[in-house]
Amino acid sequence: MTDEICMKTGFLVRYFYSSSTALKSGVLALLLLATSGFALAADQRSNSSTCNISEEDATGLNGDFSTDVHAAREYAGTIARMLKEEKFEELDCLADRARTGKERFSGGTWKLHELYRGLYNPTQYPVTHATREDWENLLQRLHGWVSGRPKSITARVAWARAYLNYAYDARGEGSSSTVSDSGWKLFAERTAEAKRILEEASTLPTRCPEWYVAMLLVAQNQGWNAADARALFDEANKFEPSYFYSARILANYLLPKWTGEEGATEKFMQEIADRIGGDQGDVLYFQIATAPHLICGCEDNPHLSWERIERGFEASEKQYGVSMLNLNQIAFLASHFGKTDPIVADKLLTRIGEQWDEEMWDSKQDFEMVKKWAAHTAPFAVKLHAMEAAAAANMQTPEGPRYQASFDKTYRGLVQECVRTDGGSVDKWEGKFEALTSVGAKGAVEDSKIYSVGPVVMCLFQKLRALQQEKTAVFPPPPLSPYWVRLDLDWADFAPVAAKQRLSVR
Repeated sequence: MTDEICMKTGFLVRYFYSSSTALKSGVLALLLLATSGFALAADQRSNSSTCNISEEDATGLNGDFSTDVHAAREYAGTIARMLKEEKFEELDCLADRARTGKERFSGGTWKLHELYRGLYNPTQYPVTHATREDWENLLQRLHGWVSGRPKSITARVAWARAYLNYAYDARGEGSSSTVSDSGWKLFAERTAEAKRILEEASTLPTRCPEWYVAMLLVAQNQGWNAADARALFDEANKFEPSYFYSARILANYLLPKWTGEEGATEKFMQEIADRIGGDQGDVLYFQIATAPHLICGCEDNPHLSWERIERGFEASEKQYGVSMLNLNQIAFLASHFGKTDPIVADKLLTRIGEQWDEEMWDSKQDFEMVKKWAAHTAPFAVKLHAMEAAAAANMQTPEGPRYQASFDKTYRGLVQECVRTDGGSVDKWEGKFEALTSVGAKGAVEDSKIYSVGPVVMCLFQKLRALQQEKTAVFPPPPLSPYWVRLDLDWADFAPVAAKQRLSVR
């Protein structure tokens, strides 16, 4: 793992980042139709009796998502066992009730979507590698369901989703350059078969929102143009706007690695969230952001708003109740996305306790490492927030902008001095960095924080620390003391200085 080292006066703080670990699947979601946890549980018991579910199956289907991180896994596992036992009538009953009633678990995840997760995977966690025999048995079983109950939309959508997963099995998890010609051929053939099944299913009298999720995956696999994929999503959204899984698929497909268009994912997410607006729009934004593989914890992450993700999570808990998987998901994002937020991560990890999700965190060791990072870093982050708040408040006063302008000129001069001596490659650096400085009554440095790394930063840090120790009045006297100033500087502004210095050396 890599670290962003935040320079502070007298100490270093490490902000935890992931490497290229992709966000794990299995994250549950929440959206528009609010229902209490008690009502959700009551609905599920009603399903068990109305659909002639056995006592054993009912136990696996009635897990508490608010307290048990494995409830979703147990639910999918029970559905998978029912499929293996060919309880097709009961499965149709459960799916029909979940679909028409728009039933959700605590936390807001759609019961229908979780039901399908138990139908299209040949193996269930912790078994992650399916054999050819596993795939053949699953596809044969689903075909039998379609043959025996030809009007079942659930059977056909599950069959198509299974073929899509079978296509991904042929492709493998490596980069596209590692896929063999035979792997690509099987990928295309199995995707085409999924599309054929879905087209047949579209003639049935019953429609299903998961049908659109599957067809959007077909669009992704077959490389449809972005306009056609968007048109399909718009149809899905019109049919069932609160079934956010379709938005997740399109947001993923609009990433540059698929369509090649920078910023398309960000624009799409903001557009559809703003269209709803308010808390519900924030909830939708949160649910799309937590889609598997959308945020990978690497440089390819879309530039999303962490503030809106956090607001959406908080709004979803108020509306739909607690979900241990949702807690795991937002804690993972808080410790792996963007600048990271150790304050939020620490609070969430405390709530999670021992209810950590193996699929999300990989191992107990990784989970505990993040917990230690959050507990250690959160107090420093609290102080940082207080400094930033003080600097922001100063900028709201009439004299604030005037003082910052004069301060900025002097501060940039110090940066340029360090660029001349230590900035040989500064012209290759990209992005902005944050600098916070506390100025005393006479203009001397009282404290300083620089959030970046590299030789120029180390030079600047040492220079400011020396000025602080010497109590040199390097800056203009501030309106009041102590006085915090925040600058957001761009490394590109200092590239000409570095280039000029290299020429003079030659």
